[in-house]
Amino acid sequence: MKVVTSLFLSLFVTTTLSAADARFATDDPFVGVYQGTYQTRFAKGPAEAQVRSLGNGSYDGFIALKSVKDGVEKITSVSVITEFQPGAEQKIGIAAIHPNNLDKNRDKPNEKLTFPPMNLTGEITPGKIAGTISGPWIREGDATFSMARVKTPQSATLGAEPPKGAVVIFDGKDRNQWKEAKWKVNAGALEVGDGNVTTKQAMTNFLLHLEFRTPVMVEARGQARGNSGVYLRSVFEVQVLDSFGLFPLADNDCGGIYKVTSPDLNMVNACLPPGEWQTYDITYREGDEKALRLPEITVVHNGKTVVDRVKIPGELVVNGTGGGEVDGGYLLLQNHGNPVQYRNIWVQPIE
Repeated sequence: MKVVTSLFLSLFVTTTLSAADARFATDDPFVGVYQGTYQTRFAKGPAEAQVRSLGNGSYDGFIALKSVKDGVEKITSVSVITEFQPGAEQKIGIAAIHPNNLDKNRDKPNEKLTFPPMNLTGEITPGKIAGTISGPWIREGDATFSMARVKTPQSATLGAEPPKGAVVIFDGKDRNQWKEAKWKVNAGALEVGDGNVTTKQAMTNFLLHLEFRTPVMVEARGQARGNSGVYLRSVFEVQVLDSFGLFPLADNDCGGIYKVTSPDLNMVNACLPPGEWQTYDITYREGDEKALRLPEITVVHNGKTVVDRVKIPGELVVNGTGGGEVDGGYLLLQNHGNPVQYRNIWVQPIE
């Protein structure tokens, strides 16, 4: 039975800031990744938050409390910060999150359950989030959390050099690997323009590396916020989207395989804020119809494995996931009307 819980966080914000105008500006003092700790009478552990801008001086995001066992972090509670404005007290509700015993639900990666009820009350000021935790198993005043905004972490594979035998698809200048070099090069980045772009060559099994950044579109919502897509074999879409500050993520959020699976529910959202360069390291293995073996995809987003050897359903092998090109190249980049940028794109054939 699905248990419905409530979780509230009152936010008092003391400074006002208007949203940045530049397409890739990231200088908002509230937006970003926050890290710190929480402590109760019985437990303590890391705390992490993401706060994003919604435009017109409004923000939202989420806070994740985690436990650590044998050096491995596991999410124990997540609260979703509903829209707030600086200086205004707001309450937040809980999203339907994944179950506490997620290990027993790996065959149902999109199933979302809730954590035990808790109340978070706190304050957000530029660069800091702090407050108290209460609930049926915590006495009032016995638990606290505190986080500071940190420098945006960089992916471990940012700027990765193509290994021996790799095919360089885009090096910042040369667009000869594309069937139609329609997109313009802007400061060493390939910027989404008219139509989709597809590679010339065919390839079955490969490791793809690329770097991308979404524009700052603070007033856009959902699929209108920095949308593009990386289509493997031109038919299976790994979503590109500004999904920073969201939890949990769906299959059409950044890192998910559209119509197949959402990013791993075990970890905090792997996205970086819009305007920051992010990485995809994607492994694609072709299926074999005679051996009844389906295509298989692994997605490493900013150094974190968010999709691990997920098989593509048989009906999608025939139809694709939407928006692609049957019998196209091994890579298609999608134009969804937003000026997403790509760079350092290379692919390495694998056995």
